[in-house]
Amino acid sequence: MAARTVPPMNAPASSVTVKVSAIDTTLRVGGMQANFLWKEKIEGFDNFKFGTWSLLIEHPSGRKLLYDLGARKDWENVAPGVGLKQMVDAGVVQGRSVERNVAEILTDGGVDLHDIEGIIWSHYHFDHTGDVSTFPTSTKLVVGPGTKANYLPGYPADPSAKTLASDFEGREVQEADFSGAVLQIGRFKSIDYFGDGSFFLLDSPDHAIGHINALARTHVSPSPGFIHMCGDSAHHPAEIRPSEYVPLPDTIEPSPVPRLHPNTCPGHVFSAILHNASKTQPILTFHDPFSERISDAKYRMIVDESQLRDTLIKNEEFHGAQDVFTVLAHDWSLKGVIDEWPKSLNAWKEQVWKASTHWKFLEDFEKASGGS
Repeated sequence: MAARTVPPMNAPASSVTVKVSAIDTTLRVGGMQANFLWKEKIEGFDNFKFGTWSLLIEHPSGRKLLYDLGARKDWENVAPGVGLKQMVDAGVVQGRSVERNVAEILTDGGVDLHDIEGIIWSHYHFDHTGDVSTFPTSTKLVVGPGTKANYLPGYPADPSAKTLASDFEGREVQEADFSGAVLQIGRFKSIDYFGDGSFFLLDSPDHAIGHINALARTHVSPSPGFIHMCGDSAHHPAEIRPSEYVPLPDTIEPSPVPRLHPNTCPGHVFSAILHNASKTQPILTFHDPFSERISDAKYRMIVDESQLRDTLIKNEEFHGAQDVFTVLAHDWSLKGVIDEWPKSLNAWKEQVWKASTHWKFLEDFEKASGGS
């Protein structure tokens, strides 16, 4: 089946790149019940094991940003309204641990935290917000539209809050405003953060109010390149793959299930998990486990289902572009393949990481493909 042509990105021309590094935040979740997050029940895919990436963005001027922080080391001290303890007690979340905060990781690596200009939250959920209080108050917090009105001042000032007041106190909280944005990259409303075409904030509702993606330029002409930071626009690569732009191929190389197929893998072994045998529809469909229990939209995991679907399609479009390398916050199929901080991701094209990791997530469905 021929792939659909990817819509043009129309990113502004620029000769400026930023350095992007992936930081393993040391969050480990040994298992989250798959049916808690997705509609589909797939044989052998009962628990979703994951960590969380933080992305360090370094501008040539010396300005530095972080996109997401993973979870705080003392995870038990998240706001009570998060309900993490209840999820752990109920077995929804299993085997969780956090060895170090991102601030510790950077400090141990020789980074002066005063050099971090800002922390970008993709959204307010505890496995992305980390512990902002471990950074100097000179480090501002950058959030998406509606975050201030819905999630500040945080707990304990607001006893029902799912954020912590300590993350906001004494620091600038800058809210991205896309309402008057004239810049559009792909179909994302965009803000040119540094003003030179090297790094953009992207409006990406509606997993959570204020959810934002980011796009970093890593290569310039004649062969441009970008890293797309997706946060939780999709929790698993199977929410955006396969797609009309990158259908499941007849032969997958390298094999995502080398125990069964050492070198190449026939695409048809995954036919049982495809929607209506379609090679162009994503395998997993995210759903909100709290939709019937939480009346307040600001605390749902899907604020607007149709708008979230549109965001997912925008992500499929970006991911289908050869010049874009997609990094989902919880895509642990990248672990062990990509370079991690203090090395950078900027050589993603030269190292062919996009091609080598594109179908690697299918390892999660080995049992459904015939494994045991």
